[in-house]
Amino acid sequence: MKIRAAGNPDRAVDIPRLVRTEFGRFSVREDKTLESRIEEKDLWEKVRAEFLLDPGQVFFNTGTLGAMPRRVFDRVVSHLRLTAERIAEWDYYGPDWISGYQPWTEIREKIARLLNCEVKEIALTENATAGMNYLSNGLDLKPGDEVLGTDQEHPGGESGWKLKAARCGVIYRQLPLGKPINWPQEVIETFVRAMGPRTRVLAVPHMITGSGAILPIKELCAECRKRGIITVIDGAQTVGQIKVDLEDLGCDAYYGSFHKWLCAPAGNGFLYLRQDRAPEVWTTLASTQWDNREDHGFRLSQRGTGNLSLLFGLDEALDFHFELGPERVYARIKDLGDYLRARLREISRIKILTPLHPEMAAGITVYSLEGLPANYIQDELWKRGRLRPRALGDGSGVRQSTHIYNSFAEIDRTVDILKDLAGK
Repeated sequence: MKIRAAGNPDRAVDIPRLVRTEFGRFSVREDKTLESRIEEKDLWEKVRAEFLLDPGQVFFNTGTLGAMPRRVFDRVVSHLRLTAERIAEWDYYGPDWISGYQPWTEIREKIARLLNCEVKEIALTENATAGMNYLSNGLDLKPGDEVLGTDQEHPGGESGWKLKAARCGVIYRQLPLGKPINWPQEVIETFVRAMGPRTRVLAVPHMITGSGAILPIKELCAECRKRGIITVIDGAQTVGQIKVDLEDLGCDAYYGSFHKWLCAPAGNGFLYLRQDRAPEVWTTLASTQWDNREDHGFRLSQRGTGNLSLLFGLDEALDFHFELGPERVYARIKDLGDYLRARLREISRIKILTPLHPEMAAGITVYSLEGLPANYIQDELWKRGRLRPRALGDGSGVRQSTHIYNSFAEIDRTVDILKDLAGK
């Protein structure tokens, strides 16, 4: 399939050919008809118009914070205005005007449908970091018990375990992974070799935030299940970007954020805890329902007064995602990511730190350009093209996130500037 960039009819890149060069044994999607490509282009232009993004700027940093669709923004602002203007009508008998105390089952049901789990297995949190800390703090671990992680964790995925180690004498081992990782089996073998009689918890990201690598979580969870090891998965970068089927993954716990790829307002996250594991996790924030054993998700949602307007924004973002069709969204994100990685390989001085294995990458691509600091590349892309990726904090590379409000033409503009920077 050749994808021809809008505004540049002479440029066409054969994505399947480029993918096969590296991974000939893997299948690729069938060619689309010209008519279907035109219809698809029209669809995504209409989707882009649903966002409030400045048309003169290109946002490539969804890995930090997603852009809100207009309807999500309007829902939040509408409820904020209602609260400001008519709060005197709140009599405690009708609908609630704050979050943090009620079960909000109807919203949790939508989350459960998206993730393929039971509604009582879902707790509402502020973000992924909160979910991780509820687990690290809530599990009874003894001195000498071992938790296995990776050496590429986000601070929000590792700090709770480091605290647990310092406070309780737990051993937290962060195993080295490649950058890039070449094959899923590398990851599986690394962790299986490290598992021992003291290993109690496997705490790893589903997708590594600093490389975009998708780890073989289903296989790792199966290995842990054989050994009675609790599996805690960081899904901060996955929900809204790739399919997350919790029943299929077989993990014990999974936490994440909705403010990135699902495009909900910041302040919305979740914690999934499998029903048979839920009694093992103590409540960290205790309020009225702290000991509710009928609905563990509600028990673990107790966090005091919260902003209901933001929760309604999440509700609207979920509706938007379902109306577009999750599988369609995931395919679009994957197509854009594959296209970016294919184009980057035209530049000899570019090193791609994201796996090129087709099962291990989606919408996040991390790359470096030999001889140039990541911050310089980030700033030049903004200065020359009003393109906004993110230079990673450790200086290892530039992370470029491609979402449904991005286009192939914007990727072409990125590559043109990078080629100029590389002197090609």
